[in-house]
Amino acid sequence: MRAWREFIGDWTMRAKQEETISGKIRILVVEDSPTQAQHLTRMLSEEAGWEVALAADGLEALAQVGRRRPDLIVSDIAMPGMDGFTLCRTLKADPGYAGIPVLLLTRLSTLQDIVRGLEAGADAFVRKPYEAAELRTRMRRLLRRNEDGDAAGEPAGLELMAAERRQIFDLLNATHDETLRMNAALAEKQAGLEQSVRALAVLGTIAGALNAAMSEDAVALAAVEHLAALQGIKAAGLSVFDAGGDTRLLAARGFGEAPEALPPGAWHLPLPPGPDGVPAGMLHLLPSAPLADECRSLLDSIARQVAPALARARRYAHMEALVVERTDALRSERNRLSAVVETAGALVLLTDPAGRIVMFNRACEETLGWPVAEAIGRPCWEVLRGAHDEDVLQRMFGQLAAGSLPARLQGEFRTRGGELRNIIWNHARLERADGSIEYVLGTGIDTTELRGAEARLRYVSNFDTQTGLPNRLLLRDRLRQMQGQAKATGQVLGFMLLRFVRMPLIRETLGPNADQVLVQQAGARMREIGNGDAVARFSDGSFVLVAVRPDNEALAAAARRLLAALGAPYAYGSEELHMDPCVGIAVYPNDGDNYETLVRSAEAAQRLAADGVVHRYAFYRPELNRDASDRFRMETALRRAVDRNELVLHYQPQVDLASGAIVGAEALLRWNHPERGMVSPGTFIALAEESGLILPIGTWVLMTACAQIRYWQEAGLPVVPVSVNLSVYQFSDEIVGTLKFILEAYGVDPALLELELTESASMADAGKSYELLAQLKAMGIRLAIDDFGTGYSNLNYLKRFPVDKLKLDKSFVDDILEDDNDLAISRAVIAMAHGLRLTVVAEGVETAGQLAMLAEMGCDIIQGYYYSKAVAPDEFARMLSEGLVPAQA
Repeated sequence: MRAWREFIGDWTMRAKQEETISGKIRILVVEDSPTQAQHLTRMLSEEAGWEVALAADGLEALAQVGRRRPDLIVSDIAMPGMDGFTLCRTLKADPGYAGIPVLLLTRLSTLQDIVRGLEAGADAFVRKPYEAAELRTRMRRLLRRNEDGDAAGEPAGLELMAAERRQIFDLLNATHDETLRMNAALAEKQAGLEQSVRALAVLGTIAGALNAAMSEDAVALAAVEHLAALQGIKAAGLSVFDAGGDTRLLAARGFGEAPEALPPGAWHLPLPPGPDGVPAGMLHLLPSAPLADECRSLLDSIARQVAPALARARRYAHMEALVVERTDALRSERNRLSAVVETAGALVLLTDPAGRIVMFNRACEETLGWPVAEAIGRPCWEVLRGAHDEDVLQRMFGQLAAGSLPARLQGEFRTRGGELRNIIWNHARLERADGSIEYVLGTGIDTTELRGAEARLRYVSNFDTQTGLPNRLLLRDRLRQMQGQAKATGQVLGFMLLRFVRMPLIRETLGPNADQVLVQQAGARMREIGNGDAVARFSDGSFVLVAVRPDNEALAAAARRLLAALGAPYAYGSEELHMDPCVGIAVYPNDGDNYETLVRSAEAAQRLAADGVVHRYAFYRPELNRDASDRFRMETALRRAVDRNELVLHYQPQVDLASGAIVGAEALLRWNHPERGMVSPGTFIALAEESGLILPIGTWVLMTACAQIRYWQEAGLPVVPVSVNLSVYQFSDEIVGTLKFILEAYGVDPALLELELTESASMADAGKSYELLAQLKAMGIRLAIDDFGTGYSNLNYLKRFPVDKLKLDKSFVDDILEDDNDLAISRAVIAMAHGLRLTVVAEGVETAGQLAMLAEMGCDIIQGYYYSKAVAPDEFARMLSEGLVPAQA
């Protein structure tokens, strides 16, 4: 030791002499990257004023040291030829150069790298990337320590332990950085989940900012900046309570240094209490208007984020303070490090190569429920019990020890008491010098509460807690989606605002508890009726239903169903209460193209509906209300149409594609209105179905078609089967008896009558449909599925139904030459039908190109304007007499 001190003294004297001669401190930079070498030269020479020499690798550096001794060496580690570890080890082994301080620069940060640096004798270890000021400070500290060490004759052993302490401090910094990256990753995932909703996005942004803040001041600044940016918040601040009970303002936006100076109306929100039951601090908020319940809920959620962020920042500050104090010796450092591990919030687990636990910190004990004394010595798969059995976890540990599993694992682990906790584990293999595993280190973060808080936050931000229905925030998103649906399908969107006229009276008479009970019942009814539509709680006594329908008449029908469901009596104790709902309807895009405009239009219509006597719903625009009057008049006229013989049947020929001969006809209903002229069925069929007139009209159609067949037979014409569309309302048990009576009354062969049913009608009750179809088939009636491909297309039932034909819908034929999807669907339908031994009829054929394509695909029968539109009975009789239908030019 005495010789070592004498050597240190001699070396110090030589170094001072050299510095005196040169007048500058000489730094040797060993770096194989020209860019990095240039950067270091500029930083040390121009900015620090030191003399800098360069070497490209360890061998060149040794040669330069031999020619002129530097005051300090800054070296990269990963270099060709001789690396930084070997250079350091070579210098420290030579008594003539062992005293030169060596600072290693590298991107490596594992414990093994630190150990190698210690073994090589490095005096300092700085991770890339680094701050220039930080590097120069570390270098000055090494130069000053070297000079002070010479003067005081500091023992080399203490210098070595100090170096080891600094390396361990670097390792803790790397672990700290990894924790920051994990927090940032969690914040990024949380923000991704919350992008679709504005308020949730704000909370996600705040969470990300808080996770990135590592000090109390940074947490406060992030929280206050985001709070002050919220709509409706004029000023914001954050105070904390010190250990002595004093209040300290950390950050403020919009007011001065004292929260007490805020005007009346400010809101002072305590943060959630810590483990000691005392709040960590208080948020100070000055709203521009009284805070709504939703806003208060959001601010409460923000407070619940700020409190753990402050606690985490204090833990980091506490950890850094503890690390700074560990300067005495390696053994003392290890003991203090163990204390940090025990007080940190992370789970720390260390096992031997066989998987037996050798270290189990307090966080592991509190989270997993195993006392430290019982966990030590047990196989880790007995303590870390997951959804898998122990054998699986044991195999996983074997893979982990072999390095074949990723460094990060996430999953659910069962505590000793049986509770499942979601934990993110990061692990590392700690190897000996020979590469064998000495320990396996696992560090974990329990994210169970965080995930639960995220789920609760998403729910509160999107749903009404009283009814469980979507709130206004989520309603906006649902409305945007359904607007796109309406545009894509060419339908109309109805924004229906429902309010209860008697709600204020009930609230005043029976109190707020009755209000809550009735609103909950109304919410349950809204959920039931909203199948396929968007429903939401709009305000205290109002709800919204957004529906996409083919036309305004269908919207009116939906409003009537809504009124029927919400207008039924409500139970309150032993009483039945009537709420008297009314509905205002705004139609998109006519009455507004955004949420705010539609709300205003629906509110205006709702006020009109509240004054109604017959109908308790109203459309916003006056002309739509006139349409409702027109509908009433049309319904009245339609009831008279059967008696006045205003309904007529036209017949559209169905032509065999191969021969060009007429092989069938479809009977199409027309209304010869005395004022409007010939009216197509699309104008009045929906009204007939809704009003119940479809049953007498449908019976009239069947009777008229059979009478026409009989007439053509008696005229000696080559009669072909006539197909009649059957409404879903007709498709019931009565249809069998009705058809038997009609066929017998007119003496028509059942084989000359064909019934067409839509997919929706036949699939509504598949079991019942099969029974009815079987009875009709047994009578000899032909059966066809109309508009195939536009409904359920349940092939399992189709193969069981005793049908004869499939009708390919016009919507697929229209674009069969331009749309590859329509072409593929048409081809598949034809092939499938032929495989089931069914005849295919293509509807809506209008061009020679469509005809050619259908012929190429093997379609059997064609129907459409290419051959003929639907014509009057006399014209169709002429076609029958000629036998062939000429193609239209």
